[in-house]
Order: sequence, then structure tokens, then C-alpha cells
Amino acid sequence: MRELMCEAEDVIEYFMLEQVSESHSSGKHELQLEKVIKEIDSMAGEVKKIEDSLKSKGDDQRGADSCALSSSSTAPAIRKDDAIVGFEDHVIDIKDRLCGISSKLEVIPICGMGGIGKTTLANNVYNDPLIMENFVIRVWVTISQDYSELRILSSLVESLKIFLKEFKEGELEKLTDREKVYKILMGRKYLVVMDDMWSSDAWDVVRKVFPDDGNGSRILLTTRLSDVASYPDPWCKLYEMQLMNEDQSWDLLKKKVFKDEHCPYELENIGKEIARSCKGLPLAIVVIAGLLSTASKNPASWQEIAENVKSAETAEQEQIEEILSLSYTHLPQYLRPCFLYMGSFPEDEEISVVKLIRLWIAEGFVKPPIDSYSFEKVGEECLEELVKRNLVLVKKRKCDGRRIKNCGLHDLMRDLCIRKAHESKLFLNLMEEKHIVKESFTEIMKNQRRVNVGSSNLTHLSSLNGSTIHSIKCSWGHFVKLNFLESVKLLRVLDAEHADVEYSPSMARLYELFHLRYLHIRYDHGVSRALLNLQNLQTLIIHQEKRHKLDDEITWNLVLEWFMPQLRHVYFYGTIYFYDPKETARSLESLQTLSYVEHRCCTERILKKIPNLKKLKIDCSDGVHRGDAACLNDLIHLHRLESLEVYAGHLAESRPKSYKFTFPRMLKRLSLRDLRLPWNDLAIVGSLPNLQVLKLKNSACVGNTWETMEGVFLRLEVLLMECLDLENWISESSHFPCLKRLLLHSCDNLKGIPNDIGEIPTLELIEVKGVVRKSLVKSAEEIRKEQEELGNYTLQIPCIDYYC
Repeated sequence: MRELMCEAEDVIEYFMLEQVSESHSSGKHELQLEKVIKEIDSMAGEVKKIEDSLKSKGDDQRGADSCALSSSSTAPAIRKDDAIVGFEDHVIDIKDRLCGISSKLEVIPICGMGGIGKTTLANNVYNDPLIMENFVIRVWVTISQDYSELRILSSLVESLKIFLKEFKEGELEKLTDREKVYKILMGRKYLVVMDDMWSSDAWDVVRKVFPDDGNGSRILLTTRLSDVASYPDPWCKLYEMQLMNEDQSWDLLKKKVFKDEHCPYELENIGKEIARSCKGLPLAIVVIAGLLSTASKNPASWQEIAENVKSAETAEQEQIEEILSLSYTHLPQYLRPCFLYMGSFPEDEEISVVKLIRLWIAEGFVKPPIDSYSFEKVGEECLEELVKRNLVLVKKRKCDGRRIKNCGLHDLMRDLCIRKAHESKLFLNLMEEKHIVKESFTEIMKNQRRVNVGSSNLTHLSSLNGSTIHSIKCSWGHFVKLNFLESVKLLRVLDAEHADVEYSPSMARLYELFHLRYLHIRYDHGVSRALLNLQNLQTLIIHQEKRHKLDDEITWNLVLEWFMPQLRHVYFYGTIYFYDPKETARSLESLQTLSYVEHRCCTERILKKIPNLKKLKIDCSDGVHRGDAACLNDLIHLHRLESLEVYAGHLAESRPKSYKFTFPRMLKRLSLRDLRLPWNDLAIVGSLPNLQVLKLKNSACVGNTWETMEGVFLRLEVLLMECLDLENWISESSHFPCLKRLLLHSCDNLKGIPNDIGEIPTLELIEVKGVVRKSLVKSAEEIRKEQEELGNYTLQIPCIDYYC
């Protein structure tokens, strides 16, 4: 039935394509469609007979109930407050070794089978207050099987980027990534976690970037392979993790299902039986807990799950795979493709939630919204459901601490996704395949609809005439040619985020992909006006290293005039300049995101043509460089705008600027960068009635002192100050009555936090990171002590990682 429906869909889409291109050969596809409809009708009759038969035997309920279960990954799941359930002793032992008396650099390897909790243990120790206080620098790098020297070193540099400003002007360009890492770590006590290492070669790549200054620095390494664990230091004792015993397994299962509540007496024996069936593997326990937490809390439901788990018991490895597969089986139908699709991302990648949901929408996995919901909101709820079932890991949350920013999969979960996706032909993963013979490639790709392919096999796609492929995700590659586009006319998704697309005449084919919904490419050669032919395009993302303007290639009034009704999100990594539209131009009702647009485009005429815009990023650099400040009073016409970022470029003059702002009243999140505003100008920001998040970055404001006043920032929950020159901050608790999270990052001149800030009743977190003064650290610690003396233990002020 699935194959017939796919065939029908393909025939209809080819028919539509021919109509658009005014082709006269549509008769062939009409006949094909008639044939497919007859086959579907015939199969529907057979299905009806089977259904009637099941009902007569009373089996329909069993058939419905046989589709259920859930799964997980270990890192965030196996925690009990700040300790790991069943692994408390492991945490203590690792902390002792990290904080031991030895002054020489030591490598501490954690070894164990997949899913046993190595990453969870390392993560728990890494974020322990004692460890945070003991090491000046902490760095986490995930290696994985598919590692590269470039990626490892780049990750290290990215993690240490706050220290790059210590280098003299012009010095950075002369240093390799290897030299940058070494120079930053030199003389500092550091902890580096190298997670999920599969090869001793990966250690050889980085061993010389870690200086041994005799200050007690440590490297924590996790791996499944004992020979890799012992490779850095053959004399070092391995920390080998073992499976949980029955009591630990039951404690973990109980904690995951019931949180802090008691388990009902009538469920205890069944629960212990289920825990025993997981054979002590934490991942399997968390997987089953994800199912139990969504099932009815009665013996009958639990007994059915217990029987399913027991029936999966074969050989140890097969049993684990079967348990994980059960969790997939228990997913509702609408969540299955969403979950399996996550296996199409590279191993150990932190998946952007924004990107994931937009791909789900483009692929047609997200059901149409109802009432006031949007597709994006429905997608967010699907993700939350997968997280709740412990199928998906939350890797990072946004600054408000609630919304998910990045997510990911445990390795075993990803393996499950790939296996099930191949079985159901949801997608074919060829990223790890090096070179496939052209003839074999043609056979492999038969009737496939989605493919992840490396650049080495990308050229083979041109041989697939009349291809059924709807989605292509391309992995790393340089100078990729899109000469295969003629063969994939039904393409909906082209995601080449990590591949540099080379210019060639075949690029013209890109603008003929009528069904294209999602386009993400790295391309430095301008965009043709023919882009406007893509009337079904929902998401457009173009990375350009060279900052071209689009005014000679694609203009705003052309977009409006030619009407791209489905366009929802536009990202151009450079700056877009749009001409004013004609009065008769249609509005882009669906457009929700626009980034980055020149400030001169923010006119009343243009903004009224995008009435439903929710997220906007504005580049004011051009005005700054010409010596004038931007006027953004017309932003008031964006009545649905919730998120705004205004950026002026790092080359802005040193003197303060005064901009003209009139912000929309619905604005919830505001980020200002490099604007060099006087602190007094924030009064207009503070008056916004719905503002919840304010981010001030990289000289957003200049001046020695910021003094706030009563009656502003009435609903602000998150305040981030990063890389500012501010020295004195004068404020009272009543000036931020709803503040929950205060984030101070690399504010190296700030002398202290106003003591009154600690008295804000809603405050949950004060986070100080990066290069700061000792006096700032001291003021944060004083607030913590004072609040604890008053009995306030809900305010979190983590031990501060600083360099003076």
C-alpha cells in the first residue's frame, strides 16, 4: 500500500510539473494514474476483508495495541538531582582521580559497552561544581567514528574562542588551529573531555596540542574499545563501567517513570521484572521507562509491556536491539517518520531544532495545524513528545532555559533509526560509503525517495533518469557540482549545508525544480532571478563567504510581484537589499523569518508587505560605515514580530551612536550587537510591555555606567550581557521584577553585580563565564551566601570559570 501511494504521488507530481512547463505529453501520466488508482481500490477491498475478519474474531484491539514503545539516550536521562542513579560511586571515583595530587598531565579513560552510561558519567562529572571550580578551562569534544583532524581542531578552537581576543592584532592569522589551542591552554589548569573515541589515530591527532605545565591538568576520555582506552598511557588504570545490578536497575526505572513520587504497590513486582529484562543496561532501562511513563499506570498495561520485553530476549546484543525496536513500535504513526528522519544527520551531530522542524515540514511529516497553531508549533510539540519518551536527547536549551535549541541521538538510537528507515525506505544513508560503482548505485537507488550522500557519490545521481528521489542531503565536500538536477525533477529538499557548490551551467536546472520546498546551499556566485520560479519554496538559506548584495540579482519587488506564496523562512549570510515594491504587489503572507536585511529596507511600504513576520535580523553596518545612524521607526508596522536582532558590524566607529527606534509592542526577544548605543538609550527598550529576553553583545552599549530605573523591564525574564565594556552597574531588584536568568559572559571590566539583584523573588540563575574580574566573581559569591543564609536555595550560582 505504501509503495502504491508513493507511485501515485510521483505520477501526480510529474503531471503537475508538465503542466507548469506547458508540456503536451501528460497523457502518459494520466494513464499511469488510472492504473495506480485501480490497484489502490483493489487493495483497499482486501484490507476491508481482513479488517472485518479481525473484528469477528475480536482481534482488532490486540492489533491496535501491538503498535507501541519508546527509546532514549543516556546523558541527560540517567540523573538523580546532581548524581547518576546507580552510578553515584562512579562519580566520586572519577572526581577523586581528576582532583588527585599528581601535578603532571594525566589521561583518565572511561571504558564500557555502548549505552552503559560513559557519556552520562563524564557529563555529570564535567558539570560538577567542584570540578568547575578546580579547573580554569573545561572543554568538551565529541570525536565519534567519522572524525577528521580538521573537525577536532576546529571544535577545540571554537570551545576556546573567548580566549582568542588575548592575541595581538594580526597574530591569529599567522597561527594554525593547533598552535592556537596550545597557546591558550599553556600555563592554565584545564580539563578536556574527549568523548566517544573509536580510534587511537584520533589521539595522535591531538596529543601534542595539550601542554603539560605541571599544574594538574587532566584529559577524560570515553570509548567502547579497551585498546583505544589504554593507548594514550598503557600504564594508566582503565575505569571500566559495568552493567547495573537488579536493585540499581529498578531504582533507575522507578526514578525515570515516577520522578519523586512513589511507585504503586501493585506495580512493583511487574516493574522489577521489566527492569531485570533490561540486563543492567542503563540505555535499555531508560528506553522502557519512556514507554512506561506514557502507558496507563495499571497492572494490565504494565504486564503487556513486560511480556513484550521478555519476548525480545535472545542473545545479549540482539536483545538490546529488540528492546530498542519495541520503543519504536510503540510510537504513534505520525511520530515515526519524524523520529526515523533524525538518523539522517551525521553521527554525534548536535541537530538544530529550527532546522529539523523545517525539514520535517518540507518533507510532509508534520500534520497540518489547527486553530491558531502554525506548522512550526506542531513540529515543536512532536519533538517534545519524542524527548518525553526518552527517544531524543536534549543537547542544549535556549537562554531562557526552556525551549530546546539543539537535540541529538545516542549512537544506538541512531543505528535503530537508520535500520528502520532502510527497512521502510524512508531514507537511504550512503554518507559513510566511500565510492560505489555506478551500476551498483543505480540498483541501490531504485525506488528510493530520500538519500544522504557524500560528495564522492553525488555525481552518480545524474544516471538516475526518472528518479523517485524527493530529498537529497549532502555531507562534507568542496566544489560540488549540481549536474544531477536534471535527473531529480521531483526534488523537495536539497540540503547541502556542508558542501561548497561550484558554479556551472547546470545551476540553471536548480530553478526548474517546481516542487522544491527546502533549499540550503553554500554558493558564492550570486542568485538568478529564476529563483522566483520556485513557487513551492518554503525555506531558503544561502551561505556566501563573499558578501554580495542581491540588488542586481534578485530584488524585493520582484519577489513580491512574482509571488512566492509558500515562502516562510529566508536566511542570507551576507546582506540583502530590497527595492521598494509597487503598490499593486502582493504581500508575502507566509513569510515568518528574514535575515539579514539592510536597515534601509525597513520602510513602511516594504514592512507592510510582510505582515506576519515573526523573526527579523537587520544589518546596520552600511549606515555605520557611511557615518549615519539607522532610523528604524517603521518597525512598528510589524504587528506580529516576536524576535528582533539588530547588528552594526564590528568595524563600527568607537564613538557612541544614537539610533531612532520604535519597536513593535508584541516583541518578546531582542538582541543588539555592536551598535555602540549610550546606556540611556535602553530606556526605550525597557518600556516594551512584552519583552522577555534581552541580549546585549559586543559593545551593544558603550559607557562606564548603566543605571536602571523604576517601571522598566517589567516582564523581562532573561538578561544576557556579553563582551561589554561596562564597569559599573547600578540597579535595584524592583527594576527587574520578573528576572529569572542573569547571564554575564566575558564582561572583563564589570566590577560587580548589584547586591540587590539577589533579592529578585523570581531569580533562578546567575551565570558568570569567560574572562572577568575577581571582584565580579566575589560579588556573585556574596549574593549566593547571602541568599543561602536567608534560606533561598533555589537560586543557582554555579562555581565560576574565570581568568584574571
